[in-house]
Amino acid sequence: MDKAICNYCKKSLSGQSKHGTTHLREHFKICPRRTVSDIRQKLLIKEQNKGEFAIKGFQFDQETSRSILAEMIILHEYPLAIVEHHGFHKLLASLRPLFKVPSRNTIKNDILKMYDYEKTKVLSLLESNKGRIALTTDMWTASNQRKGFLALTGHFIDDNWTLQGRILRFAYVRSPHTSEVLANVIVKSMMDWNIDRKISTITVDNCSTNFFHD
Repeated sequence: MDKAICNYCKKSLSGQSKHGTTHLREHFKICPRRTVSDIRQKLLIKEQNKGEFAIKGFQFDQETSRSILAEMIILHEYPLAIVEHHGFHKLLASLRPLFKVPSRNTIKNDILKMYDYEKTKVLSLLESNKGRIALTTDMWTASNQRKGFLALTGHFIDDNWTLQGRILRFAYVRSPHTSEVLANVIVKSMMDWNIDRKISTITVDNCSTNFFHD
């Protein structure tokens, strides 16, 4: 009969596959000779929820920390190269020694996955909306580079009569910035989001090129 021997107290336990591993895990928890304690018992965090505080055991999760890092880069517009900075590595090592800092390409892929996930959510929201969608545009040119950019935002009222707004496109527009070029960008965006048959109005800024012609 196969036997499993505890590395700490040398107790003999059943090692047959039909007996499973539950009894091995239970012995591991209560073994009198085991001196290595669970790190979660030593790390406590204080959480606040609706004015009440609670002390809970901390459990490290690599994927959660990577997601938080990607969100931080997005929110504060940090360069992707921050994950390669020596000072940033030292800071994380002092806070979370277990965290493995991802490479620049890995964090880039994480950010793109977050974008795809959020875009899918917005697509579902727009598809489920039964009302019309109003579009607003904002076009400007970077003075130092003479490059044009257009932001397209969709506005609608959901089933709870709450005004919703979502940025649908932030596009680089090649010169010349004529009304035809801007119109093509807007139409392509409407087709990409499948809202071309749901538009109520399109409000543009007072740029001189925004005078469209039939």
